[in-house]
Amino acid sequence: MGRNTSALAKMISDGWIHRLAGDRYYQRGLDYFRRGLVSSLEESGNSIRSIVAGTEDYAVLLTAKAKTLDYHCECPLGVDGEFCKHCVATALAWLHGQPVPGAGKKTAASTEFTDEDLAKALQAEDKATLIKLLLDRAEEDEALRGRLLLLAAGQKGAGPLIAQARKSLEKAIRIRGFVDYHEMPGIRRQGGGRSRCCRSSVEEWSSQRHDRSVRAGLRGLAAAIEKADDSDGCMTGLMERLLELHLRACEEARPDPEALARKLFFLELNGEYGEWSNSAENYANVLGAQGLAAFRKIAETEWAKIPVRTERPSHNDAGGHYQLTAIMESLARQSGDMEQLVAVLEHDLSFAHQYLRIAGLYREAGNHDKALAWAERGVASASGYDGAPLRLFVAEEYQRRGRHADALRIVWVEFRNSPELASYKVLQGFARKAEEWDDWRAQALAHIRRTIAEKSGQDRSKRVIGVGHHGWNQRQDHSLLVEIFLDERKTEEAWQEAQAGGCRNDLWLLLAAKREKQHPEDAASIYLRLGEQAIVDARSSRYEPAIQLLEKAAAQLHSLGKSQEFEQLFEALRQKYKAKRNLQKLAEERRKFLYLR
Repeated sequence: MGRNTSALAKMISDGWIHRLAGDRYYQRGLDYFRRGLVSSLEESGNSIRSIVAGTEDYAVLLTAKAKTLDYHCECPLGVDGEFCKHCVATALAWLHGQPVPGAGKKTAASTEFTDEDLAKALQAEDKATLIKLLLDRAEEDEALRGRLLLLAAGQKGAGPLIAQARKSLEKAIRIRGFVDYHEMPGIRRQGGGRSRCCRSSVEEWSSQRHDRSVRAGLRGLAAAIEKADDSDGCMTGLMERLLELHLRACEEARPDPEALARKLFFLELNGEYGEWSNSAENYANVLGAQGLAAFRKIAETEWAKIPVRTERPSHNDAGGHYQLTAIMESLARQSGDMEQLVAVLEHDLSFAHQYLRIAGLYREAGNHDKALAWAERGVASASGYDGAPLRLFVAEEYQRRGRHADALRIVWVEFRNSPELASYKVLQGFARKAEEWDDWRAQALAHIRRTIAEKSGQDRSKRVIGVGHHGWNQRQDHSLLVEIFLDERKTEEAWQEAQAGGCRNDLWLLLAAKREKQHPEDAASIYLRLGEQAIVDARSSRYEPAIQLLEKAAAQLHSLGKSQEFEQLFEALRQKYKAKRNLQKLAEERRKFLYLR
């Protein structure tokens, strides 16, 4: 193989792979490589992608970035950040495989075939061979076996087909114990296959039975969601597919509109995950005028039983109020009558956000007087953090009317109550429109400095009387001032504040990056300090962030002709943390970037 001069080629070698993986993973990865378990190996830019066969097929990605190699594998060890056997096999296949012209690096045995080539090959086989091929594959692929079972059931009539489809879905969503996020891909593969089975056979189902089957499937999914971490929406995706099938069945069957209205209202009112939300809108074409009128009559009858709320209910008092309110809102939106929607929202004024929603509706409609009146009414009933969005709304309406002093009075109080960059920038926006920013800026900075001084005094007092070590005796830093000056591109002022009172680590890193060109020694000092801190804070022996910071320190001191000084400091660090074997190993691997002479 010709010598590759890419960033990957400069980094990856047999020795490097062995050192990074360790002997155990290296030997296993070498075995995988020799057995030809690496497929779909491709190089794109500074990245290598592959699929490695194991207990399952795992996708591997290796990427050269600056002086480091990022690596990721879908296997459990790879997810935990290890350079696993699949990464080893991929790196070895890339290093020793033969290039395929026009397709990047691939294993020597890989050959490209199109769908047309596969179709021709299948057409050339006799029927018995194809049947055996499918049955053999179905023994390993549950989704394929499910499809074949549905085909077999369909040959025996609609009843067996419905029963088999329901059985397949129940099997797909059956969960024992709790399924965490990392186990969900297996459920997704299984459930997705079953859902495709249901979709492919829906045309053959009788509409009434299909309706019952889908509703039963939705109940099963709702129960399954309670036993799984569905953060990526795997189970809810299946739920959406089943809802599509239900709507489609109703469109085909055209059931009695009043009976359907009663059924949909009950389902939406009692749905645990909002799966039947907006049913009057979603099923409007099926319900027609008669069904929609029946749905509205049922909803209004129940709505009349709900008392008007002005105080936040207890958890046990919530009942079906939320679902019924959502139903009434949906009907109001469908009517296009904004006052009807406001009347629904006005039924529950126990939350400050409800006033804001009503005010927002009027503002969108161009009725600013009603918008302001509702917002002011909300401000009068809400205090603290919950009322902050309403107070900002009122300030915006005052400003729109040219009442700048009133608007600034509100946003100043908000800033004082919660001094942070976001509230500072809100104050800035209002003051600039009033052409008074210079005065307000000076006032805001003075308030921040007073707050810092007061907090520092409180901390000293707490230390004197012996308060414990859980926050009270922490030094109040100048992070907010540093953050503000960096946002205003006043880098030198930000640096002075950090020097005077300290700041958060993320701000120190921003300062270091900005001082590299003109003040490399300052930047090096920050990188060295934070590099050691990263060693102390490292989790699961992941020292890559620490080494990257130390490499930056090395580069800065090298630019000053102080490489020897860095090496002495770094060797002292290695000696101090000599028990951290993974740190020592990584330092050796990155030696050429740390020792620059």
